[in-house]
Amino acid sequence: MGNYILAHDLGTSGNKATLFDQQGKFVKSNVHHYDTHYHGVLRAEQNPEEWWQAICASTRKILSDINPREIAAVVLSGQMQGCLCVNKKGDALHNSLIYCDQRSQAETDFLIEAVGAPKIYQITGHRPSPTYSIEKLMWIKNNHPEIFKRTSFMLQAKEYIIAKLTGEFITEQNDASGTNALDLKALNWCEEILDAAGISKNILPHIYRSTDIVGKVHSQAAGETGLLVGTPVVAGAGDGGCATIGAGSVSPGATYSYLGSSGWTSTTAEEPLDDETMRTFTWAHPIQGYFQLCGSVQTAGNCLKWFVENVLQE
Repeated sequence: MGNYILAHDLGTSGNKATLFDQQGKFVKSNVHHYDTHYHGVLRAEQNPEEWWQAICASTRKILSDINPREIAAVVLSGQMQGCLCVNKKGDALHNSLIYCDQRSQAETDFLIEAVGAPKIYQITGHRPSPTYSIEKLMWIKNNHPEIFKRTSFMLQAKEYIIAKLTGEFITEQNDASGTNALDLKALNWCEEILDAAGISKNILPHIYRSTDIVGKVHSQAAGETGLLVGTPVVAGAGDGGCATIGAGSVSPGATYSYLGSSGWTSTTAEEPLDDETMRTFTWAHPIQGYFQLCGSVQTAGNCLKWFVENVLQE
């Protein structure tokens, strides 16, 4: 086994590749940026080919003085709640609708009418919203049926990269819980929601644990990244789940707050939280058997910035 773990964080503004040793000690990192494209009101997209090029460039930079035989595994984190349709070869059929894209309000309203917002919340731990993947997929089905007919799988950001690296189409429990289609208690796709949405379960990838090895780097990906053929690839988790691990919220009751442009308070629990007001969110925790409870303010730091600029000018 190699001495290093290569971690990729496929964020909103770019991919950060970081190398750690087997004890978790930081060795080196590299960032490669890409753009977000805004096409009209409430629309935000990214080109998945730019994700892949960022993965390849940052990996080659990391390996510039590291023997690829020393890489024990590759693991990924990434932006959540996206929607990217791919064909059976794994080719992207359109730009990815990223988490902040909210064009699917009509589809959200349809899902609320068909299933009911409280029931969706009880099943998934999340209110129905245009920010989630299944509503975005419904929008593609309704507005681009020619794309939907060619779709073999819907993937999120890091799952697309896993497919590019290994040829496997997968997701894991943490990212899957950001789709608005995962039954949190069963940790499987909810057929009632999918039936109402008009989406076949076959279009959604198999769900793994965050710690599972889900494939190995194949020859084409090895040639583009510099990784060794056969290097194991681990499922990983969404960026929010990985932030929870990084903050040390790895046991019930361990709570932290994050403050940036947005902000949230999160804790780890053994059961989902059934909030009658539907103010909080529950995710499947990257650690098997736990749940990540979260209350968020999407404009936390931005509100403070506005206050400073507009009220405290003097």
